[in-house]
Amino acid sequence: MSDPSPSDYPRFQIILPATLAQECPFPSSWGNPRNFSDDKFDPGGKTDEGIIQREYDRWRVQHGLPRRDVRLMTEAEGDAIYLANYYLPYCPELPAGIDQEFFDTSVNEGDGEAVKILQFALDIHVDGLWGKETDDAVKAITDVAAVITAFGKRRAFVYTETSGYTRFGEDWERRDAEITAASLKMVV
Repeated sequence: MSDPSPSDYPRFQIILPATLAQECPFPSSWGNPRNFSDDKFDPGGKTDEGIIQREYDRWRVQHGLPRRDVRLMTEAEGDAIYLANYYLPYCPELPAGIDQEFFDTSVNEGDGEAVKILQFALDIHVDGLWGKETDDAVKAITDVAAVITAFGKRRAFVYTETSGYTRFGEDWERRDAEITAASLKMVV
């Protein structure tokens, strides 16, 4: 079985640019050296286009490819990683707007934290595991804007409890506000 293709997921193609704009100073210029960072205070370490070296290594090994510097990652590899590791499997189950919030949170904080924040926003048991209760609650959403707003507020709070907040908190709060605003514009 081959990897899923970004072209098979139109919503992925819609929401990826907003997250790339958060992750990369030059999101429309893949491979731009200014999209690389190696901040000694960032536990992710070497990062290019928002993808950390360890994640890129894992993806290449899984695909029978040798490890190499994350700065050599192609746009096709980056898209495949974002799709497989952050968009799938949950975002296709979410209404427009909530999918953007969830995807961006998965990229920035991990999918376990994204599930917890979603569960909190849905006012259900928070355990970070997407099971029947979460699935049923997602299917029962009637007020998408209210869930997006609750998600954004909870995400902002989670940031304050995250190590690194004193160094990165202002940027995280800006990111949360921008993604929440973009997500609300997607509500139909």
